[in-house]
Formats: sequence, structure tokens, C-alpha cells
Amino acid sequence: YTSEILFGVAGGICLITIVIAVLIYRNWRYEQELASLLWKLECRDIVLENQCGVPKSVLANGNIAWRSSLFRATSQLSFGSQVEADYRQFFTCVGTLKGTIVAVKMVNKKSVEITRNIQKELKVMRELRHDNLNPFLGACIDSPVIMIVTAYCSKGSLQDVLENDDIQLDSMFIASIVFDIIRGLMFLHNTEIKSHGRLKSSNCLVDSRWVVKISDFGMCEFLNGAIEDLEEYAYCRNLLWCAPELLRMEKRPRCGTLEGDIYSFAIILYEIHGRKGPYGDMDMSPQDIITKVRDNDGDIPFRPRLAELDTAPKFVTEVIKDCWDEVLERRPDLKTVRTRLKSLQKGMKANIFDNMIAIMEKYASNLEVLVDERTDQLIEEKKKTEELLHQMLPKLVAEQLKRGKEVEAESFDSVTIYFSDICGFTALSSESTPFQVVNLLNDLYTLFDSIIESYDVYKVETIGDAYMVVSGLPKRNGINHAGEIASMSLHLLKAIKQSKIRHRPNDVLKLRIGIHSGSCVAGVVGHKMPRYCLFGDTVNTTSRMESTGEPLKIHCSAQCKNHLDELDGYTVEERGLVSMKGKGEVLTYWVTGEDKMCRLNRLSQSEQGQSTESAWHCFSNNSYDCMGDDDPSALSHSSVTISNDLHRHNGIVPSKSRGSSIKQRQTVDHSSPSCAAKRVDFRDKGSGSVDMAIEEDKSYELSPLISPSQKLSPRYEHAPLTLNIVDVL
Repeated sequence: YTSEILFGVAGGICLITIVIAVLIYRNWRYEQELASLLWKLECRDIVLENQCGVPKSVLANGNIAWRSSLFRATSQLSFGSQVEADYRQFFTCVGTLKGTIVAVKMVNKKSVEITRNIQKELKVMRELRHDNLNPFLGACIDSPVIMIVTAYCSKGSLQDVLENDDIQLDSMFIASIVFDIIRGLMFLHNTEIKSHGRLKSSNCLVDSRWVVKISDFGMCEFLNGAIEDLEEYAYCRNLLWCAPELLRMEKRPRCGTLEGDIYSFAIILYEIHGRKGPYGDMDMSPQDIITKVRDNDGDIPFRPRLAELDTAPKFVTEVIKDCWDEVLERRPDLKTVRTRLKSLQKGMKANIFDNMIAIMEKYASNLEVLVDERTDQLIEEKKKTEELLHQMLPKLVAEQLKRGKEVEAESFDSVTIYFSDICGFTALSSESTPFQVVNLLNDLYTLFDSIIESYDVYKVETIGDAYMVVSGLPKRNGINHAGEIASMSLHLLKAIKQSKIRHRPNDVLKLRIGIHSGSCVAGVVGHKMPRYCLFGDTVNTTSRMESTGEPLKIHCSAQCKNHLDELDGYTVEERGLVSMKGKGEVLTYWVTGEDKMCRLNRLSQSEQGQSTESAWHCFSNNSYDCMGDDDPSALSHSSVTISNDLHRHNGIVPSKSRGSSIKQRQTVDHSSPSCAAKRVDFRDKGSGSVDMAIEEDKSYELSPLISPSQKLSPRYEHAPLTLNIVDVL
């Protein structure tokens, strides 16, 4: 094996030699590229289109050429002719390099010492290429003129575009601009440069194809020691995009941090949607704004007002809020930001120019379909507007206002009003911050609003900790209003005992409730922000019932108690005589409980006019919980056996409540579909009941004929379905 060992050793030596040679060659080549200074430009090759801040004494030496004719580089260049552009303000210094228009940035530095770090830095800058990064072309280091040359973008900067009221930006343009910045930053963060450090809207340039390119990044070593000759106002304005943690540093890193770039992106995103500068309409000088952002004296960090972004989607404002968070660790990375903002694109292409071509093709080939889509979107937005309006006003009243009619006040003979407040709310508010109070009330009223949807009631208003609800208007419901308010009050009382205060979890909210029945007048008051208000002695009496009540109890008047007795199913205890302002001694009661089945039966009887659509909803939402199958499709594989004594009587289908048992004289047979003797069809006869023909002591397979997509309003979901037995075969 001697020869094999020798060949193996020789091969290993050859392989190691080759690897070492490759590494040496690559290092030699890298050193050659560094030494070649490919990024270096000669000043005589650059012809400035204006003086660009270069002293006339330097220009007189002939080291650099310039033309006195001003070439304007404005964001309006694509909206007018070149002649028109000649009379507009220019925003950058431009020149010509070998026949190509370039942007020139003068560096206020006496000289540049070419160190190895600077050579590496400029080599990286010259090789860096991305669609959303403005390419670095080179630098001139012929003292005393030191310049940085980059590609020229004819539309100016993003700041110029946003400040130009003649340019209208729709959702497509906004999405394209935002994602261009995100893509450029993501690429930059994955390079040797790591972060931008000076990101702002004036450093986001727009080329002739409306593609945003990020500029003024990197070159930290090259620019080290350069003096920024700016006035105080301009210097502070440039810091409006700077993160607070960087503002607090005595010596800020020129290249910034990743988290600082996320903060700057949030300010730019705010600027894009608001189009009123980085801090909107805030009447403060840049120096005052920088001071408040840096010092952070209040509980909430000082930031631009998100309320000014009234047209921005909610997910955009949430991203902005997270990106400028005071805590660095809570700021999302760019991948997360891109995912959360993906809804802005809505299926659009990455490039805005491609989007425009696609839109033109769509208009040319399928204009009718496009009109239908826009109509559907209009209808959807109209629905949203109507839903918002119906949350503020009753539907009948809102429809009259939409038609321009004057809503006349209407008298209601019998309604029940609910008032409640929180005991000790004033003391609790004094020990809490305003934001904690707002969060407390928002949590509480969100809970209440979700509960009252299951009852036939209308929320009138909330004033501080006071909550006002009425039943029996604008749609009259006989005397059921008393039962609805009483059941709702018991439900709210149960929920408040289980709720927790976010900032004081050990405290328990004590709700004080008062209810009263009587007559009142309802009408719309005002033209701006109109309100549906109630008037009459019933409102005042209900308020007195609430104020004279006790914590965690429902204080009920005699009038309301009489209605509850007539409805049956409610437990009422006499409290005794209570002195009320303007009423004298009044006999009142406590509502302590109810029989829920009585309410279900009452709702069933009052809704005999509902269609079979409601019947299907009861079945499709697992009305037969005793079947033991959560799949609604299992309904067609179950059968019902009805006993002899059910003939020619009304049978009641079990309610939707979990764990409910089959009512008397009705059982469920779990036999297979093959055991069913005959199909039973559910048909709407217009009477509200479901007619069916059965054979004595036989099993039948349920066969609903109603579409599963039909829905039932929330307050009837728990109502049982009455089956009217019309015939016996």
C-alpha cells in the first residue's frame, strides 16, 4: 500500500497548495482593486451646471469647470416642459460627467487622507447596486474641492413630491413609495454598511420612472471630520427624523443604528400619509420638537399626532406607532413591517410603472368589469358608512336623515329606561391617570355593548361612567321592554362582577343600576353630530332610581315591577319606601333573579311571524346539542321520534344552549339514516310555524330545505322553534 499512501499524500499536498494559491490570488486581486482607486474621479471631468457653493477663487484656478446657465432639477420636471422648469427652484447641485447628468454633493472638508478603511468603504459603495438605492458613481478628492458624485433623479426628492400640492398621490403611488423604501432599507441592512443613519424624506429620491431610491448612506469614514455649515433652524429640522435614543447621545454615530432607521421610517410613513411634514400641523419650532422628543418628560413619548392621519388605514397607524416606540426592543424589524403593510399593495406589482401599464391594459380590455368592481367597492364603503351611522342613531331615524327629512319627535306610551354608574368612580379617577381612566371605560363599555346586542334594547348614550339604555323605542314591543331591560341588567351585573381593572386588578367595580317604566318623548337634537335623545319625567325618575340605589343591585320602580309581574319569571324583592327628590316617599323594589326559560318562551311566542330562515339558523347552530356532534352536517343523519301524546300539540325544539335536554314528550333517536322511515320536510307556510306530517311512533330523518348561509339576528339565537303538528298519517 506504499504507492497508494504516497499518491494520497501527494494529492492532499496538491489540494492544499491549490487552496492556498486561490486564497493568495483572491487577496492579491482584492488589494489590486483597492489600490486602483476605481472610485476616484478627476475634477476636470466634471462640469458643474452652477456654482454649487464652490468658492469663486477655486473656480478661477481652472481646476473645475462650471456653466452659469442654471439647470433646474425639480420634482415638477415631468409635469411641464424644460422651458417651464428653467423658472423653478432647483433642489440639488447637478453637473455633467462624460455627457451624463449627475448629482454632486460638496463636502466641507479641507482634505481627505486615503486610508485602508476609506479604500474599503468606497470600494463597497461603488459595488453596491440595488433598484432602490441611488448608485454611488465616485468621489473627487482634489483638495480643496471634495465632491461625492451620485446618479441624478429627475423628480427630485420625496420631500419635494410631498410638498407639491399639484401632485396627487393615490393608494397605488403611496404603496409603491412605501415598499420601495422598505426594499431599499432591507437590502442596505444586509450589507456591510448595516444601517443608514441619516434616513429622511429628502434622502429618498424619485427617478423618472417614479421609483424611490435611497441616497446619502454609508461613507462614514470618508465624511469623518466634515463640517456641516447649517443654520440652527436647518440643523434642527434635519434631526426631526432622528430617533430619541440617538438624540440623547453626545456623539451620535454617523451611520446610525438599525432601530434608529426603523424610527426614521415611521416618521417618513407618517409624512407620506399626512403630507404636512414630519410633525404635521404642530405649531412648534424644530428646536422645541427635538427637545421634547429627546427629554421625554411625560408618561407618553412625544410623537406626531396620529389623529391627523384620518385617511390612513388602521393597520398603517398601528405600524407607525410600533416603529417609533420608545423601547428599542419593541420596534419591529423590516420583514415584520413589510408583512404588516402588505395590505397596501392589494395584489399590485412591485414596480409602479408596471402597475400603470397593467391598469391601462385593464381599462382597455375589461372596462365593464372594472366599473362593476368600483361599484362593488362603493357599495361596500356605503355599507360601512351606514353601519357607522346606525351605531350612532336608530336605523329608522338614520334613514330619514339620509333622505334629508326632518325627524319629528315621537311620543312613546310605555318604555323602560336603564341607568347605571360606577360607585366610587370619582375617587378611582383621582388616583388614576387620564389614559388609565379612558382604558377602563373603554374596556367596560366594550363589554356592555357586546352584552346588550343579545337584547331588544337601544343604547342612548354614555356620559363619563354613566350608561343609559332604553327598550320599547324606536320599535315598540308591548310590555316586553321591562323584561328585556331586567334580563339585560342581570346579565350586566353578572359580567361586572367577573371583570378586572387593568391597572388595579385587585379592585372590583361596583355597578349601581336603576330601571323605571313609563312614557317619554324621543327625538333628534342638533344638526352637527345629531343625537337621539329622550325627554320626560320617566328619564328623571330613572336617574333618581339609579342615584338612590345600592352597589351591585338593580333598583326597580313599582311601574316596572308591575310589568315584570305580568311577564312572569322574575324574582323581585320589596325594598320599602325611599325618599326621592321631587317625588317624596316612593315604594321601590330589588330585581334579584329570573327564570331564563320564561324569557325564551316569551320571545318564541312574540316572534311567530319569523320565517323558516330563522328555523334553519336554530338547527345549523347545533340546536340539538344532545346529538353529540358539533358538525351541522350531522343534522341530516339524525332522526326524531315523537310520541303518541305529542299529536295535535305544539312541540318545542330544544334551544341552542349547551347541555340542554330534550323537552317532555320528545326524544332523539341516534339510529343510522337507514332506520328513518320517511323524510320530513320543513316548509314555510307563511304562518311562522313549521308544518310537518308525522306517523305515530315512527322515526324521521330531518331534511332542512333552507340554505345554511342564512342568518338569524343575535337576540333570537336562543329562542326555541315551535313545530306545529298538522296531520297524522
